[in-house]
Amino acid sequence: MFLGRVKGSLVLNTTLPALIGKKLRVVEEVDATDPNKEGNLFISFDYVGAGENQLVVYEGGPESAYAFYPDMTGSDANILAIVDSIDL
Repeated sequence: MFLGRVKGSLVLNTTLPALIGKKLRVVEEVDATDPNKEGNLFISFDYVGAGENQLVVYEGGPESAYAFYPDMTGSDANILAIVDSIDL
């Protein structure tokens, strides 16, 4: 699992039926030791209702969709949780 920060949303005009109603977010990779450092951006499904600028936990790769079996869609990343705090 990895940390990320929601930077925005992605709105689709036309999509496959399996993606209708799914939320897509633009997420920035976050380093837990330096959360203010800029990271790479990527697109992720949001199943937990994360808001803009919230820290989230996501899983990457096709295996990340297994959490939603049998309703799996092809994805490279899925937001699984919203982070309240980080204590190191």
